[in-house]
Amino acid sequence: MINITKLPILNNNHEWLIDNPDYSELYERLNYKDIEDYLIVYSYSTDFLEVITELVSFNIEFSHHSCHLSDESYLLINIKQ
Repeated sequence: MINITKLPILNNNHEWLIDNPDYSELYERLNYKDIEDYLIVYSYSTDFLEVITELVSFNIEFSHHSCHLSDESYLLINIKQ
């Protein structure tokens, strides 16, 4: 499990997927299990490159997605990896 307190950039720039209805409902429809285990990081509210650099430097897997609501994008990070 990822300890986000040891990742200061991610810790300051994430939200929980389950707390974001527009996104959590999307992933529930796609049959994602355990959406409460996912963090979401939005490109419009953070320095995306800093977050990605931190994730890569700690070998943390993430996925990058286009936002279905805007022209922005976001990262999904499973904290149970």
